[in-house]
Amino acid sequence: MPASIVCPKCDRKYTIAEYELDKFCKDCDTLLSVESGENSRTWKDLFPYEPYQPQLEFIEDVIETVVKGGVLIAEACNGFGKTISSLSCLLPTGKQIVYATRTHEQVRQVLIELDTINKKARKKYTAVNLASRDFLCVNQDCKELPSNEATEMCHILRKSGECPYTHEIDQPPSKLPAILGRTELVEEGKKRKICPYFLARRMAKESKVIVAPYPYIFNPMIRMMTGLDLEKKILILDEGHNIDQVGQDILSDTLTERNLSAAIEEMKLIGKSPKYLNRLGEHLLRTTTDKPKLVQPRKLEEDFEKALRVGIDKFIEGHAVLIDTIRAKKLQGGNTPISYLNGVLEYFELIQTSQKTKYVGLYTKNYFGAPVIEYRCLDPSLAVEPIVQMASGVLIMSGTLSPIGTFAEIIGQQKAQQKVYDPIQKSDNIKMVIDTGVSTAYKERTDQMSSKIGRALEADLKNVNSGALIFFTQRAYMGRCIEMWTKQGLIKTRNGLTYFGGKRFFREGRDARQNRDVVSTYKIAAVSGGAVLCCVFRGRNSEGSNFPGEQARGIFLVGIPYANYGNPLVKAQIQYFDRAKRGLGNKWYTMDAFRAANQSLGRGIRGMDDWCHYYLFDRRYYGQRNLISKWAKGDGIKKRESRDRKQASFKKFSDDTIIEL
Repeated sequence: MPASIVCPKCDRKYTIAEYELDKFCKDCDTLLSVESGENSRTWKDLFPYEPYQPQLEFIEDVIETVVKGGVLIAEACNGFGKTISSLSCLLPTGKQIVYATRTHEQVRQVLIELDTINKKARKKYTAVNLASRDFLCVNQDCKELPSNEATEMCHILRKSGECPYTHEIDQPPSKLPAILGRTELVEEGKKRKICPYFLARRMAKESKVIVAPYPYIFNPMIRMMTGLDLEKKILILDEGHNIDQVGQDILSDTLTERNLSAAIEEMKLIGKSPKYLNRLGEHLLRTTTDKPKLVQPRKLEEDFEKALRVGIDKFIEGHAVLIDTIRAKKLQGGNTPISYLNGVLEYFELIQTSQKTKYVGLYTKNYFGAPVIEYRCLDPSLAVEPIVQMASGVLIMSGTLSPIGTFAEIIGQQKAQQKVYDPIQKSDNIKMVIDTGVSTAYKERTDQMSSKIGRALEADLKNVNSGALIFFTQRAYMGRCIEMWTKQGLIKTRNGLTYFGGKRFFREGRDARQNRDVVSTYKIAAVSGGAVLCCVFRGRNSEGSNFPGEQARGIFLVGIPYANYGNPLVKAQIQYFDRAKRGLGNKWYTMDAFRAANQSLGRGIRGMDDWCHYYLFDRRYYGQRNLISKWAKGDGIKKRESRDRKQASFKKFSDDTIIEL
């Protein structure tokens, strides 16, 4: 007997007791049967392809671990089929699935995969995409506002009854599409005069799969506002290599001069003295310098109370009662009823309620030179552990979790099942060579070394027939190299176009719009004669951007992207992990660098039949080659030493090959 019975026509679920009382669906009068039980299906009924052995292993591990309530941390290459494999084996369990990923584009891809499953299945599995008002609001008075202002305006319009779209949805509307992405939610909302934002929240109670960006999972406030309860649900964290950083970001906050100034104006608006906020502003200006300074949480709290001349709790208590007055006054004046004072108070509430041994303060200046005081979470497990405890089985998966043991420690999931899967691509589709004759270590980063790397790159690029990506550790270093190679004649200009290694030369844009234009032009050039695009690790093109097929047949890594050790927060992070477990700080520092390197390598492999050649320019890669993701090693790592005049092709590489330049 299955755990529950589902109507094969309308998807309504019944307990076994309800089924025994009445064998007909209450909504559509369809005859129910044991065969329509959730557990009567298996992944084989849903998986739309002939599975490969690594996929079978993955599916078996998900069933044995996640379905039984455990945690599985899985690394598998791009193109492996992680999404469709995991959904195929988890949908038959009868439990709701919450699928979280990093970007809205990745959310869209999940819904596409679910649609593929539905075409194979005997029924339509339902799904809904939780998204913010930025994407779902259709009220013109709200949708043009910044996100935080839109939230406040939405609240006012609903309270006053001025929004024409229904937001109280007691029963799910009939005849909705099985899969409700952003586009479908907006279309259905406009057609039915229902708010798409609240329609998504309502359908999340009914849908088999809830797909959402990370903040909906990791931010307790957003979970509460959207009513997203993880209990009795299976949680999938895709692109899981991001969750430590995402969790820390969500549990951190920053006090800025801009927010304080806005809060001061709000106090003046309601005729109240801003003397305490003025004192905070003076403290902010007095304590922040061009050189960042770390401060322990207890000392940070003492500094604030000294500046305020009153306890933080009294400061919060005395100002919290003014928030509603500020909002009402702004609304009277025809302004958006957002309160910046509320944001300042939330910052101090975090300082008061946080586990202080797991945080650090930082006096610094932001990108624009304005003073800020950051309160930074140092422990990713504070964000990860609560959601793992709530969910009924968790799958954390990514193509770049190596070294997977260190990653599990960092997020506090050492006891989780950990598995690295073989790639589904043929091993000879991927080839890797490490040049041990060069290094970008700080002490070796000379003009002579950069010149040597440039000559090797020029020769190697001639072995790549179409598109090639080059990743540098820093934007400034990339700029210096390009300038030097141009002066040396390695990068040439001909008929108004720039070339490197016989290929059109491009450099990634500094902002999103410029970069889109550059990448678009590069991709056209790559497939019609060959092109090379210079990028930065952790930049716009190192993660989230895809360069399938001819767009990236060669990927070059110039250096290892270690975080700046001179950054006080990096030092604080290393010290924190070392306090937690001796040596873990250095492991984290190394893992963080190789995670960025592995991410960049993954840009060129997007499917089973894709192939790419990898060239790593730094001898340190060879000494730590065990940290390179398994899928990226292809048929084995070859090493060479560039030092003379002539370049060899990949076919000639073997251990200890000497490449002459």
